[in-house]
Amino acid sequence: MSYTVTQPVPYPKSILACAENYIALDIETTGLNPAQEQILELAAVRMENGRPVDRFSQLVNPGKRIPPFITELTGIRDEMVEDAPNIHKVLPEFLDFLGDSLLLGHNTAFDLRFIRYNSMVVMKHRVMNQYMDTLRISRLLFPDLPDHKLTTLINTFQVGETVEHRALSDAIQTAWCYEYMKKHAAEKGISLEEIRKKRED
Repeated sequence: MSYTVTQPVPYPKSILACAENYIALDIETTGLNPAQEQILELAAVRMENGRPVDRFSQLVNPGKRIPPFITELTGIRDEMVEDAPNIHKVLPEFLDFLGDSLLLGHNTAFDLRFIRYNSMVVMKHRVMNQYMDTLRISRLLFPDLPDHKLTTLINTFQVGETVEHRALSDAIQTAWCYEYMKKHAAEKGISLEEIRKKRED
């Protein structure tokens, strides 16, 4: 008797789209490796017709001390998360908010690595949402920028008053950067997919 081994469906890759409805997200973590570090904060903003209509924001108790450099970067201190719910409580609520929506982030792969890893550990659930990445889009549309950090885009496009490096503010400002780039492409008659074929293929 022979058996067929079914391989898991691969996770989606980022897409290039001019979407009106999507959810911009961002997370803060205690480090870079999802197998060793923990999520500190989850945030998302639901955008409809280019405007925010709903939001999710929650600190998460990581079950460990927050490294000093993370506190310096984000402003999140141990006492701020002491009474916060853990990831087992927050993640199901966060994923329910996301649903099957198209997602947007800046360097989205980083956020999704943590979200996907924790969703498998906590819920045995694979997060398969399609997503867009403002980092990738900015590299296509504005190749001459000195870099493509979110702070650089915010300052260049003048779409945010402050750069807080907290999940909710970063999610909102990522959405504004996307809206700016979408408008820029439309006004210039630029097709992101055509640029991709020229520069990435």
